[in-house]
Amino acid sequence: MNRSVSRTAALAALLLAAAAMLTLPALTAAASDANDAGVIVQAERRFAAQVRAMGVRAGFLRWLAPTGVVFRPGPVIGRTSYEKQPPGWNGLLAWHPVHAAISADGTLGWSTGPWTWKRDSTQKKVDAFGEYMSVWRKQADGSFRAVLDCGIGHADPAREETEVHYSAPVPGARLGSRPLAARQSLYQADATFARIAATEGVSGAIARYATDDIVVLREGAQRFSGRAVAQDSVRARERIAKMTSNAQYIADSGDLGYTYGSYVTGTLAAPDSAYYVHVWHRGAAATWRLAFQVVMPVPKPAKK
Repeated sequence: MNRSVSRTAALAALLLAAAAMLTLPALTAAASDANDAGVIVQAERRFAAQVRAMGVRAGFLRWLAPTGVVFRPGPVIGRTSYEKQPPGWNGLLAWHPVHAAISADGTLGWSTGPWTWKRDSTQKKVDAFGEYMSVWRKQADGSFRAVLDCGIGHADPAREETEVHYSAPVPGARLGSRPLAARQSLYQADATFARIAATEGVSGAIARYATDDIVVLREGAQRFSGRAVAQDSVRARERIAKMTSNAQYIADSGDLGYTYGSYVTGTLAAPDSAYYVHVWHRGAAATWRLAFQVVMPVPKPAKK
């Protein structure tokens, strides 16, 4: 169960009497320096706090960008999805960031970390665990909103993380002066990663393209951090994958972007379909490096 799926199950509004939280404004870049990823961490924490106070449905409608994407299991417009969910359950969805980054111009960032879900907010037992990833974009009014949200589920990690780690793309002169060329270069990087993943294997593509501190998420497993760990862990789980990019976005500074699309493993006779999200950072040699990857499987139909 990923964080998006658990929210769908929640259908929830929770503690609607928290009027102070209802009027809490979205975080703006003025809360920190433009290139300080702490602004993303603060936005994520306030997002989580409002979901605890307002409920899943109301909280996500408050913080998702108008065209923000969630995965159900494929990409859909998040606000449309949550608007269809009636309030009613008293569940509790909680999460916090442990890794974050932001673009050099302070307009695009992302964070990832653990989430938990309780069917009843008053119970001690946690019903589900997992890892989320959100991409944040600065809006025209200066506020930050989530433009992409996804995640995976796994067993009880039996550990609690509180420290936040930061990574950053390498800024460079005039990276954003040719936005179309920068977007094309990001598309080409994603396409080349896909070609290598389909011929030499996903772990081989990670070995070539990953940052040293890459974060990789797979359903049923705890977070893989670091290139060597990610490469070995992915090699043990899957060999080759066919990937098709459906969307790309890049910060105006040209040093951070994300892509997502379809992801198919297995044989032609028995393929396993999934979706992927990649976050790319500009490297020291002005080449794109993969800083984050999540693969979210499409649930198989129940056997009759």
